[in-house]
Amino acid sequence: MIYDTAKNLKLYSSLNPAFDAIAKFIEENDLKNMECGGYDVAEGIKVGISEYEPATGGDYEAHRDYHDLQLAITGEEAIDVLPIEFAKDSTGYKPDIEFFTSQAASATRVALTEGTFVFLAPDDTHKPCIKMSSDKIKKAVFKIKI
Repeated sequence: MIYDTAKNLKLYSSLNPAFDAIAKFIEENDLKNMECGGYDVAEGIKVGISEYEPATGGDYEAHRDYHDLQLAITGEEAIDVLPIEFAKDSTGYKPDIEFFTSQAASATRVALTEGTFVFLAPDDTHKPCIKMSSDKIKKAVFKIKI
C-alpha cells in the first residue's frame, strides 16, 4: 500500500510506470467536472469516476489482475486495509475480485481526503466507502493491469 497526495504521483514511477500515465491524465483532465463513468487512461490502465455517499463500507475485497489506485477528487471517505493473509471467509473468486467477510487482525484505516490517493496491490485487501464527515465523495479508481 502507498498513501500520498496526487502531486507526488510521479515520485513512484520507478515502482510502476503507470504512475506517470495517471499523473498525466490528472493534469490533462478536470476531474472535478468530469462526468461519472469509465475512461481509458493508457494501455493497461482504465479509470472509473463515481460519486456517492459513503456509509459503513462492505466486505473486504482483493484483486488479482489489477492494482487499484483510488483518488479522492472531492469529499472524503475512510478505507480499511488489511494484508490478505488476515482476510477470512472468502465468498469465492470472480473475475478480478474476491470478497472476504471477516478478518483475523485489525486493519489500518486510511483517510482518503481530497487530493490524496491510496495504491493497493493484490495482497492489500481493502474495504472502501466508509463514512467520515462529508456526505459525498467523488472518486477516481484507476485499475492498472498487472
